Amino acid sequence: MTDASRLVDRVRSELQAIDDQIRNHPYPELLERRAVSLDALRAFPGHQYHIITSDMRSLAILVQRFGGEPSHDFFMGILQGEHQGLPRLLRLAARLQMTEAELRDYPVTAEGFAYTTFMAYQALYASAAEFVLGILVNFAAWGHNCARTSAALRHAYGFTAEQTEFLDTFAAMPPFEEVALEIIQAGLDRGDDPLRLSRGARLFQAYEKMFWDCVAELAETG
Repeated sequence: MTDASRLVDRVRSELQAIDDQIRNHPYPELLERRAVSLDALRAFPGHQYHIITSDMRSLAILVQRFGGEPSHDFFMGILQGEHQGLPRLLRLAARLQMTEAELRDYPVTAEGFAYTTFMAYQALYASAAEFVLGILVNFAAWGHNCARTSAALRHAYGFTAEQTEFLDTFAAMPPFEEVALEIIQAGLDRGDDPLRLSRGARLFQAYEKMFWDCVAELAETG
């Protein structure tokens, strides 16, 4: 029988290279040097608006799919966090003079939207354990880059703490590894394939890097 803790450790080890690429991504560094124009900076909230509104629908599907299982409360908590994040994103966008209507009409790229499409796929087809392992590995790198981006926006662009609250919330997410391991272990005990769980985590990280690559490319060409 596969042990959840050992599986998570193995997956993290296997994905260490791409995790390092995400955490050391050049996009926050571009911001730190104020090398991104305010117009090009709009790509970040422009994509994130479509990501967060899609992710809320995906998480609602998970809440419905696993309504009778212990993972239900976990998914509900993440859904509530995403819901609270939307008005915070709107404040960040307002600093760049973007209205919600402009966010809705923002022309997202395929690369920038790929993460949330995979999230939707996982919400429909993945087991609870597969989904949870993916975000357990992914959210740490996402939170790390949110912290870097927030600090750069405040120090180089003069954003206020209220305007970077969207990023700061993800940067300071409370740990959820203990409950995640319980969900993963329950899935493994039911016969979930560890290789499938590993694959989900690998793809989440690949699409995460694709998002940062996208906003960096737009920053350099915008």
